[in-house]
Amino acid sequence: MASRSLKALAATLSLVSEALAQSANETVWSSFAYIRYGERTPLQGLNTPSLTPLGAQQLFSQGSLFRARYLSNSSLSDEDNAVTTNSPITGIEQRALDNSQLAIYSSTDDYVVGGALAFLQGLYPPVTGTFAYDNGGMNASTLSNGTMINYPLGGYQYPNIVTASVTDPNTVWIEGHTTCTEYWTSSTDFRNSEVAQQMYNSTLDFYETTWAEVFPNTLANAMLNFDYAWDLYDYAKYAYDHDASVRDVLNIDRLTILHDLANIQQFDLNGNLTASGAEQGDMIRAISGRMLAAKVVAQLSAHISSGGTANKMTLMFGSFEPFLAFFALSKLSNTATSGLFREIPEPGAAMVFELFSATNDASYFPEDDDLWVRFLYRNGTDADTPLTEYPLFGRDNSESRMRWTEFVSRIDDFSVRDVSSWCELCSSLTLFCSALSHSSGTSTSSSSDGGSGNNSNANLSPAVAGVIGAVTALAVLAFAGVTAFVFGGVRIRRKDSLDAARRRSSLGGFKGAEKMASDHDVSIAKSGIRHERVGSWELGGPGSTAPAIVGESGPDSTVFGASVRRNMKDLDDGDSITGLSPVNPVERV
Repeated sequence: MASRSLKALAATLSLVSEALAQSANETVWSSFAYIRYGERTPLQGLNTPSLTPLGAQQLFSQGSLFRARYLSNSSLSDEDNAVTTNSPITGIEQRALDNSQLAIYSSTDDYVVGGALAFLQGLYPPVTGTFAYDNGGMNASTLSNGTMINYPLGGYQYPNIVTASVTDPNTVWIEGHTTCTEYWTSSTDFRNSEVAQQMYNSTLDFYETTWAEVFPNTLANAMLNFDYAWDLYDYAKYAYDHDASVRDVLNIDRLTILHDLANIQQFDLNGNLTASGAEQGDMIRAISGRMLAAKVVAQLSAHISSGGTANKMTLMFGSFEPFLAFFALSKLSNTATSGLFREIPEPGAAMVFELFSATNDASYFPEDDDLWVRFLYRNGTDADTPLTEYPLFGRDNSESRMRWTEFVSRIDDFSVRDVSSWCELCSSLTLFCSALSHSSGTSTSSSSDGGSGNNSNANLSPAVAGVIGAVTALAVLAFAGVTAFVFGGVRIRRKDSLDAARRRSSLGGFKGAEKMASDHDVSIAKSGIRHERVGSWELGGPGSTAPAIVGESGPDSTVFGASVRRNMKDLDDGDSITGLSPVNPVERV
């Protein structure tokens, strides 16, 4: 074990020294980064998962490091110089945020969006007296009488963060597994595999004993097994960091075992390239990495097409699954430092793709053949954790940088570059998949076994995504209205003053006198719509189900470790409509 660790350290030091030697004679044009959210409260438990102050500090720290690397022409501080080099992006605003130069994406979870905001505060901290040139410059802040007006909160800067929910086509680039039905089906297959069953049996006593001694009466006994390895580590790690009594009883040894088991489970669920979905060899468990890789190429290609003006920096914020999937696809998990790339990334971890040329001449934008790409990874935000360059696709350390054209070719071997191909590959039931299928007359126009396709919509804009959703919603509503009119006894009638008076006199319920007859007394869950992973097999959130994998046979059922429970109290309450006769349609005109 010690020998393996020394080899990994030697490889890392070699990569760092090479990067320092070469960074002086190059020009960085664009950067793409995928960043994991910071620390949050556990997914299991009584509270809704939320970003903690520590999590916000982690993302702020990571953003500050990016600022030191990309937005500074001066020498770095000793602290920053220990973990990164100075590689300023050509032409990017260094003090005032210019949203036209950035592309920022996030899932809709509050702890992810909150972390993205904290990152941007570190990247572009509040500043006074400085304004982006393309945003109007000094004229935008100066009144005709000469008075200068700064933004509130000491010059706080406002980033444009595009958030994509699971109903938005753009979500497939951020977390391509979340609504992928075939991914969840394959996850169920893993639970039933011989490997998973052996892990379940060999670790059952450890989980039950640990929870009985450290966390008695906190989680359901049905969860205390390998099926919930990630949930249990997530729960224990938070308690270990925030509760001194838990730290003493749990101890670092048991926490390490919990961490190792979670790593084994999650790498197999996201980095197993031999597992297949609907088609043999489709690498369905790595679908999130396949989508992310396509987005990397799309964003950097858009930068090249613009002559170096657009997408100077792309930032995507999400969960850890795309990390593990890409590590496997790019063969990082097979290298001398493979241990690092088989682990769940630490909160705030970042993987970066830089587009650069091997000269320090920024007076013109180079040709494709003169552009290079490198991959960098920083596992967490600790002060002694460097942003390190690693070779992709099994190349030697001396070949950590590869030409842009070769990078695109290697990514094309496994990426899925359009949403329609993702829909077919995943057998997804999302509305936008249905809309794309009907609009094109076919499910997909490119190979679902990893081909890049000819028509890429990896840059599907929010406007286009909104149109797809709106058209789908309008079509459904129109169909429902026609059906109700023709078959449901719905009629149109005029309202007279006497009828209006009768309506007002009969109203009651939660709006009282302001209630309309069309209003219904409804109850909405306190937490609203929760994150898609809360109901997955691995998180076992109450009241949620995995996306359309298996049927349920009763009030209580299980989907790959997730206990899916119907609340019988809710089914039997006074507001239930079960068993009631339908309302008679109005027959008069």
